[in-house]
Amino acid sequence: MSDVLASLPAAADQALDRFARLATAALGTPVALVSSVRADRQVLPGAVGLPEPWQAARETPLTHSVCRHVQAAGHVLAFPDVRADPLTADSLAAPDLGVVAYAGAPLRALAPGQDPYGPGASDGPVIGVLCAIDTAPREWTATELALLSDLAAACSAELHLRVTGGEARRAAEEARAAERRSRLQLAVSEALADVRSPQEVASAVALVARRDLDAVWAGLLLVDAAGEELRHVVPGSPAGQEPVDAAFRAVPLDGPTALAHAARSCELLLFSTTAQLLERFPASRAASRLDEVGATAHVPLVADGKLLGVVVLAFADEHVFSPAEVEVANGLAQTVAQAVARARLIAEKRTTAEVLQRALLTRMPQPDHLELRARYVTAGGEEVGGDWYDALVGADGATSLVIGDVTGHDIVAAGIMGQIRGTLRAFAHDRDEGPAEVVRRLDRAMPGLQISGMATLVLARVEQTAAERARGVRRLRWTNAGHPAPVLLLPDGSTQLLATPPDLLVGVLTEVARREHEREVPAGSTVVLYTDGLIEHRGRSLRAGLDDLRALLSRRAHLPLEQLLDEVVAELVGTRPDDDCALLAVRMHPQG
Repeated sequence: MSDVLASLPAAADQALDRFARLATAALGTPVALVSSVRADRQVLPGAVGLPEPWQAARETPLTHSVCRHVQAAGHVLAFPDVRADPLTADSLAAPDLGVVAYAGAPLRALAPGQDPYGPGASDGPVIGVLCAIDTAPREWTATELALLSDLAAACSAELHLRVTGGEARRAAEEARAAERRSRLQLAVSEALADVRSPQEVASAVALVARRDLDAVWAGLLLVDAAGEELRHVVPGSPAGQEPVDAAFRAVPLDGPTALAHAARSCELLLFSTTAQLLERFPASRAASRLDEVGATAHVPLVADGKLLGVVVLAFADEHVFSPAEVEVANGLAQTVAQAVARARLIAEKRTTAEVLQRALLTRMPQPDHLELRARYVTAGGEEVGGDWYDALVGADGATSLVIGDVTGHDIVAAGIMGQIRGTLRAFAHDRDEGPAEVVRRLDRAMPGLQISGMATLVLARVEQTAAERARGVRRLRWTNAGHPAPVLLLPDGSTQLLATPPDLLVGVLTEVARREHEREVPAGSTVVLYTDGLIEHRGRSLRAGLDDLRALLSRRAHLPLEQLLDEVVAELVGTRPDDDCALLAVRMHPQG
């Protein structure tokens, strides 16, 4: 067994890469490795997320190996920050590979016919390491380390299968069962890797239950905020939305049903037949769908000692659950519980982030004959970002428009955005100055105000002299500090890109030559300002995104401005944007 891993070359191994992907999905890390520590180097036949050239090279010097400490210790090691632990502080893995938080579990050789999950499996010689790596400090939970150990056992089983093909039938059946467990766990983890809400968790559970577990129905019920009921979660995708009995929509936790008992006791309940279920829990008869199923499983979800809910699986036929299927159910419980906990945390952070973000945005003024509308769409992650819009009527009566984007996507970027926005807003209001001079004042003020960040922005002013009013036109003056160019939508539906040579971002130098541009704009026109999240997406270039925006504006030019912005967001951003997006538009209505 030891030779199979030690003999692998420094090249990608498809099966071991899958275990690395599984580790990243299960523990939520960007990097995971299957490592073979040898006398003169570390070989990585399984690797996901390493920076180049290490990902392609598939090997490192021992000076870059934290896995060697796991191999020497012979048990799971976890470091919240390898730079701070005396054992690993001098490792070059941190500066060169980006390793900060590290958790590793040993891979072990198995005796012929040995169950990788049974007694004695942890006594075999260590032949390698399965590790999960984060690029920032983190505390590893007991649940995460248990998951990593289970994955290491499954990986050991995968390696074991490579050299035990000729063993006796019993040993072969056990190995196939172990392989199926690992593949099921991989399928579950992959299905749940990117979920962001309980509804998406419910969709993934329904998919895996039908596709991989041969269940005819699956339901996710979560404990409500008061801790009194289990509430059914409607799947987020139409494919997972099936009729649900009233008995499953809200289940009292203190009730006499199997669901309530599984939740209260955190006990896995398996019933081979409906009769067996009703004999123990007669109150469960209220669920009319029991007439349509045979075996059922009630799987409690617990993360870090806290009950989150229950997954119910129903099968078409009567069935006696094997020990291997019990392990599958327990593995499903762990993975789903982690996904639910992660989705809830994302939702909580997203709510906080959006409240903070929107508190920094502006309520649109509505000057005479100008209609201003704005949209802000978050990327759905747990961090606030640096995109913003602003609009104000200055002391001289001119309307100023701002669109901007601070570099970075975290709470620091949001704080810098708030400082830049407030300073620029004050400068734009207090004097009758052109946009270029206002931004020059911002350049000079940022160091003294200790605003340490960079941002792209467009500052524009909508102005009108008496002569221009008589002609039915307005004048747009703007300056562009490295930001995507505004789009002008004319009354006839044609568009023009207000492209100019962009000036330097703000926050780089205190003295910058800022150019100012101006354009006469006829009544009925609309000026659209936006951040790059509107036009830049995976698989689409900025140029293609800009072309799509202009074409969409032309097709929908006849719509009211409110509806036009809704159409732009729906078509170009969608429901799961890649990045935050701010959008600001002003329509210049005819004047009487």
